[in-house]
Amino acid sequence: MNFLLVAPEELTTGGRCVLRDRRARHLRDVLRAEVGQQLRAGVLGGDLGTARVVRIDDDEAEVEVHLTHPPDPVADVLLLAMPRPKVLLRMLQHAAALGFARIVLFRCWRVDKTWLHSRACSPELQREQLVLGLEQAGRTHLPEVLRFDRFRPMVEDHLPALALPRPRFVAHPAATARTADLALSSGPCALAIGPDGGFLPYEIRKLADQGFLPVSCGPHPLRTETALAVLHGQLALLRQRGSLPM
Repeated sequence: MNFLLVAPEELTTGGRCVLRDRRARHLRDVLRAEVGQQLRAGVLGGDLGTARVVRIDDDEAEVEVHLTHPPDPVADVLLLAMPRPKVLLRMLQHAAALGFARIVLFRCWRVDKTWLHSRACSPELQREQLVLGLEQAGRTHLPEVLRFDRFRPMVEDHLPALALPRPRFVAHPAATARTADLALSSGPCALAIGPDGGFLPYEIRKLADQGFLPVSCGPHPLRTETALAVLHGQLALLRQRGSLPM
């Protein structure tokens, strides 16, 4: 936990917050926090600032939160073919840490139907992982998670109504367009990542019909976790460069 994240309803009028869960244990046992110590902090869905430790003991910790500035805006959207359950939970953490505003989970041909009924699909468990990702990166925006169990209705009926940002990209190792050759300006984008093994050609075509450009970050297939990190990093760099004056 690099960052203390509290919920709005946990704060009193004076900005005090009493912690009795894993956050209190982390402050006491891992950070060895002492009274008066300042920590990076933020309010879920709100601003950033610091938290001063007011009291800490074996059962709970009390902090005083001071909010000083708004978080960075987030608007990117991740479309993620449902990975194996353990991988899904890790990727939700990664997506929250990377700053995706919305995560669209869906089943495609290479996704096992049984994964849709795993514990990893529990909204409560998914929220826990998202919060852990926010704590890792020092963010406060909790991504919205949507799920669609059938690929074709998702692409044809639901995607047009989601008002996804542009540009839009779909990861595809066989794509002729390389991320290194893209020219991007600043602004949000949508990124679709398939399962291990990739999307079927039919699925690539259906996503292309919705404005998704197939792109490759190299000739070697990557696992979904690695592809997410590599593609997001490359797109973020391209957008940062595109926003700089020439």
